[in-house]
Amino acid sequence: MERKVVNIGVLGCGTVGCAVVMSLLKNRKALREKTGIDFVVSKVCDKDIKKRRLFPSHFTSSPDDIINVPEIDIVVELIGGTGVALDLIKKAIEGGKSVVTANKAAISEKGKEIFRLAEAKDVYIGFEASVAGAIPVIKTIRESFVGNSITKIFGILNGTTNYILTEMFHNSVNFSTALSSAKKLGYAEADPTLDIKGIDTAHKLSILSTLAFNRYIHWKDIYVEGIEKIEPLDITFTSEFGYRIKLLAVAKREGNNNLDIRVHPALLPSSHLLSFVGGVYNAIYLEGDMFGRSLLYGEGAGGPAAASAVISDIVDIGKKLMHKSMSQKTTTSEDKKLKILPMEEIDTRYYFRFTALDRPGVLAGIARVLGNYKISIASVIQKEESPEKAVPILMLTHRAKESSVRDAITEIDHLSFIKSPTVLLRVEE
Repeated sequence: MERKVVNIGVLGCGTVGCAVVMSLLKNRKALREKTGIDFVVSKVCDKDIKKRRLFPSHFTSSPDDIINVPEIDIVVELIGGTGVALDLIKKAIEGGKSVVTANKAAISEKGKEIFRLAEAKDVYIGFEASVAGAIPVIKTIRESFVGNSITKIFGILNGTTNYILTEMFHNSVNFSTALSSAKKLGYAEADPTLDIKGIDTAHKLSILSTLAFNRYIHWKDIYVEGIEKIEPLDITFTSEFGYRIKLLAVAKREGNNNLDIRVHPALLPSSHLLSFVGGVYNAIYLEGDMFGRSLLYGEGAGGPAAASAVISDIVDIGKKLMHKSMSQKTTTSEDKKLKILPMEEIDTRYYFRFTALDRPGVLAGIARVLGNYKISIASVIQKEESPEKAVPILMLTHRAKESSVRDAITEIDHLSFIKSPTVLLRVEE
């Protein structure tokens, strides 16, 4: 019987790269028994030659030893970013090699170019690990839900920010303290900017939305806010209203031709499935015309979780190579009619935290301005009484248009009794 072999070259030997190589070497026999294919690690490349000691018989410091070797079938790119890594992805594809990557930045920014190049060269591209670690959300959307029209995506897609907000909720600490804890535990990078400002989440949402709505979505087309302005007061008071604050990825069809897509801190009802997702865990809530509602939950980060997704793609592509399957298009004919709804046009409920002097007429003054912009008040909380200093006033509204809310808050912040910029958070049900 002919021996079925798939040769693999791994670019990048960081946390995920090492986990992938170690797992492939350790589980080679088990994978062969499960699939009938021998997955062989041919080369492991890293610019840091000190990594040679980890895999001495496989190591190289030159990507050419992987990209330019005809015998290598699958190139696994785990360098990250849109510089050298993107160049190597394209070179591998142009050379007729299939690619597996965890590179959310490259896929969210240059996905259209990468996918079309892979289709033209008739090779496979796997990117399950680019979103939500070990959670098989990309496979679910592309395969399990392929017959559905997906109407909504809500996602908690960043473990660092979810850990921070969970700490703030359970331990009543401020943002800085929770961030320091995340760094000490290894949940946050030394520079956590991409996480806390919501950019990492936007990268992932662009990938999911491209697949779900059959339209290429560049992450820069997504409205993004981070969590750095959230204060313990907001955590406490929103819970009294019956909500939890999460950094939420939102993508939903509005009518036939509009896509409401954004990333920002949002209030979710305490009863919502995503409200129970704590710590560094990720979850994706989906709605579709046939499957109804579905929640995918699991570990969204870390070497083993990401490596699990990478190996899944390797095995999947290996099977296709052995059976000479047709390469799968990432999108079919792109839905050019689907337009991204401008942020100013979204319609939702809002939470406001005003900081105002405690004196007669304040609430009436705020309500008058909101009324002028057709913004209706649903609930109000004012905990403190202090005529000498400014106090927080918390308010929930009924549904209103974003542009009206922004104009109203600008006007309110210029009132003489308002002493700090108003905090605005959106509500999703």
